[in-house]
Amino acid sequence: MAGIPHSMQSHAAHHGHTAAHPSELFGAEHERDEEPEAGQTGLLALGTTVLASGELEFDEDLTAVKHDEALYSAVNTMKRHKTITYDDIVMSQGVRQSVYLEYIKWEIDTENTFLELPLTIVVLVSFTILALYILHQEQLYAIEEAFERDIIENANFAWSGYFGHKGIDQVMSVADFWSWMRLGFLSLLGRSQWLYSEVAPEILGGPVTAGTSYNRATLPQSWLFAGYEKPAPVANDHLQYSKLVSGVRMRQTVSAAASEHCIFPSLLDGQKQRGWLQKPCFPSELGLLSPELQEAENFQGLERQEFLFPDLSSMSEMTRKLLDMEDGCHSASLSNSLESCLCEWCKAQTPSQPWIDERTARIEISMLLFNAQYGAYTYLSVNFMMNRGGHIHAFTHCLSAFVSPFLRPFSELVLTIIAGILWIAALLYAAVAEIWEIISTVRQSSKRFYKSLWQEYLGFWNFVDWMSVLVGTLTISFWIQGRLAVSAVNELMPAMIQASLAPDAGYEEIARNVFASAEVMSKAKKDMELTMMIYPLIIMLRIFRSFEAQPRLAIVAATLKTAAPDLAHFFMIFWCVYFCFVVSSLLFFGQDLESFSTLDRALHTSFLAMFGDWDWIGMRDVGMMRSAAWFWLFMIVMVLFLLNMLLAIIMDAYQVEKFKASDTTTLWQQVLDMIQRRRQYQRGERVRLADIFEVFRKQYKGKEKEMMSSDRMISVEYLVTHVTRMPYKQAYKTLVNALKRDEELSNGFMSEEQVNKQVESTLDAFAAKIQAVKDDVEFVSDQLDFWDRLQAPGDSEYDFYFGAEGHTPDEASKLWIHNSISSISVELQHLFARGLQRIGAWQDEFECEQSELNENLLEVHQVLAQLQDAVQNLQAIVDSMDGNKEENPNPG
Repeated sequence: MAGIPHSMQSHAAHHGHTAAHPSELFGAEHERDEEPEAGQTGLLALGTTVLASGELEFDEDLTAVKHDEALYSAVNTMKRHKTITYDDIVMSQGVRQSVYLEYIKWEIDTENTFLELPLTIVVLVSFTILALYILHQEQLYAIEEAFERDIIENANFAWSGYFGHKGIDQVMSVADFWSWMRLGFLSLLGRSQWLYSEVAPEILGGPVTAGTSYNRATLPQSWLFAGYEKPAPVANDHLQYSKLVSGVRMRQTVSAAASEHCIFPSLLDGQKQRGWLQKPCFPSELGLLSPELQEAENFQGLERQEFLFPDLSSMSEMTRKLLDMEDGCHSASLSNSLESCLCEWCKAQTPSQPWIDERTARIEISMLLFNAQYGAYTYLSVNFMMNRGGHIHAFTHCLSAFVSPFLRPFSELVLTIIAGILWIAALLYAAVAEIWEIISTVRQSSKRFYKSLWQEYLGFWNFVDWMSVLVGTLTISFWIQGRLAVSAVNELMPAMIQASLAPDAGYEEIARNVFASAEVMSKAKKDMELTMMIYPLIIMLRIFRSFEAQPRLAIVAATLKTAAPDLAHFFMIFWCVYFCFVVSSLLFFGQDLESFSTLDRALHTSFLAMFGDWDWIGMRDVGMMRSAAWFWLFMIVMVLFLLNMLLAIIMDAYQVEKFKASDTTTLWQQVLDMIQRRRQYQRGERVRLADIFEVFRKQYKGKEKEMMSSDRMISVEYLVTHVTRMPYKQAYKTLVNALKRDEELSNGFMSEEQVNKQVESTLDAFAAKIQAVKDDVEFVSDQLDFWDRLQAPGDSEYDFYFGAEGHTPDEASKLWIHNSISSISVELQHLFARGLQRIGAWQDEFECEQSELNENLLEVHQVLAQLQDAVQNLQAIVDSMDGNKEENPNPG
């Protein structure tokens, strides 16, 4: 009786069939629920009820069930093992409104986020096209690289015949600077004659022109080509294709001069210190290490301004001005003609002094060039940084901007305009969507607006959306600012060109204005490029947000989330160890290698070393064995250990997320599902989830928080009744899916380690149960063996153990046997109840599998029947065709 299988009831209820009454299973009448009389034999019927959910409910009022311990235990065990499915819960109880609406909102948000992916890709593509066609970096690179290479390779000094063997990198002193300016740089500006190839020296066997009429002295100095207004080379041409706009400007940064800035040992007397040094100190942080390009973009604090104007001065006059700047008008003062000195700053000093002195920290030589081939301005600056160690760092830097972004081929211009419209429209859409979300949040919340925004609106993805809008807006504003700055230069160009064609007294003032506008134009261009560089990174975050709506695409982001706790602890160790190595490298190599001389440089250089980029030759010069010891230790700890541990952490998390997503929907399947749902909505076979959500919003008058926290039970009938045109099938499916998602969220995902532990725990429990059964069997075996060896009454041992005072031996023997058998019967009842319980569970699984097999067989029979009908129809068609042939034979 204790082993009644409940699978019959649950399985029948699950498939919609009427369950057999338990009395039929026991072979007795249902009405016999009273306690059997003494000596009564046969099986006892149990009272049961099949609930609407398919559960088998036992009548606990049965006296026999209460008094029979084994039977009562079996009934309770069966009740604990009832099979309840999601379908049963939905049909019998329904789903809590909070659970259901959380599912609906999650589905809506997921679909909306997924639909943002094409829009985000359109934004990225349109921005890319817009940036490429507006910036045209390849054209600016061609211009700037030509200018910089010309300065480096062709501005040579220390001439020997036709060759100059020193360039800008060999400017090591102030004297070298003036040599480079007069002999190298100035020659680039003053090419007033056509250049010809060089003549081979006689040491090579005589000039190749021997015996010919070729003579450099008789060759023309200029050529008037077809279409030219003037013979080439044209005045102020630079590298044939560019034009010098407003001359050359020379400025410098000077340091303060004071004896208080000098640093001496504290034991020396201050007066003696100054008397021994005999000059003040000039502190400066410029040029400590190799300068970076952005240092040339600082236009503040530059003074001692002088100009070289090829339009106003000849080559000899410009050379003379450089000489006056070098000697501080000393030559002019010796000839008693100081007013003839061309260095305005030098002769304004009392006494006059050279333009460069020990206070000089930076020299900037700048000029504005215009390239009509691409329609671009280029602000070219040659910078000399003089550090207080005595070394001079020299480098060139170019900042370019196009005259107009609309002077392009028609096809390119149309594509640029379309891309710009799409990108600006996407920015406006994102801004309007976020503003509308803010308004909705404030309206739906009962709190003050700032609390509702802080608690209910602000989030990481909202921050990303606003950052994309903000950076995009800044990009547009900087682009407009840059265009306005270029327009200012364009407006000055007519006056500058007129002054260049007909130089007058106002030339220098116009040139100063042009240089000032060019500075503003250059800074605006760099600001725009900076914001444009940041914007794709913001778009990358938005793409990751859209990827989260697709499980297969979200693996990367999910991997980082899963590994985040481990990564946080790992990086605490990693950065501590890495920083120790960085400080060690700073102290060890910093004095000898520039790449390790500062903390930021050491951080970067050590980071590159972890990935295989290091300067071993420079490190070796510090000391072979000492450098090798540091390098080996760094590679073993940072690369072999820590980096591989980092990779292991990420790969472990990736395996977990990949296992989660192994059974999820693919991207293409998700797209097809969305298309199918759209078609079903158009055919009236389903309603939109947003419509379902809106029905509940109207019921709660827009109070979404109250609506989402309600525990009201929602049934299929409720949804069909209250949601207009909602099919029964969709209502039922959404409720079941809501239950499934709620259970998944509550249970979470078990990792492989947790699964292994659970399996191990289950096996241990199963082994304990097997051991208990084994002990019971051994006990029964011992009891049976004992009874097999039981002796007859009158035996001394029997009398000792089984004798009873006041009873005859027969009565005592019968009494003992009766008690022992009763005790064994109770134990066997418990034992068989547990066994039958396991058999019942096995039978449940077997019946489920048999049911699925029956359904598959039924489908196969249906398919065979359809095939048979099709064959019969084909046979009938063939027969009719044969009959037609016999009635109408073809004579041919």
